[in-house]
Amino acid sequence: MIPINKVKDLISKHELIEKELASGEVDKKKFAEKSKEYSNLNDIIDQAKEYCSFEKNKIELEKIINDEKSDREIIDMAKLELNELIIINEKNEKKIKLFLLPKD
Repeated sequence: MIPINKVKDLISKHELIEKELASGEVDKKKFAEKSKEYSNLNDIIDQAKEYCSFEKNKIELEKIINDEKSDREIIDMAKLELNELIIINEKNEKKIKLFLLPKD
């Protein structure tokens, strides 16, 4: 499992670079470098956000599944959604791990 703070750092870095580029105050020499870094982060940012929200979404679905007052059909739908969520999270984790590997 990837430490959540590393993933949150990626999201924060993306937001910071986005603000820098939007401000128009980036040095021309650094603009290309920042743009490339921003573009690289864009490739993984959606997965990072999903990865960060996984635990919250999982807890919500588990509440529905374990609620004795829930309708059987709702419970079954929540179980399906939870299984899909777990599969997506595993894929996102693999993509993020690859992204975090040092580039040669």
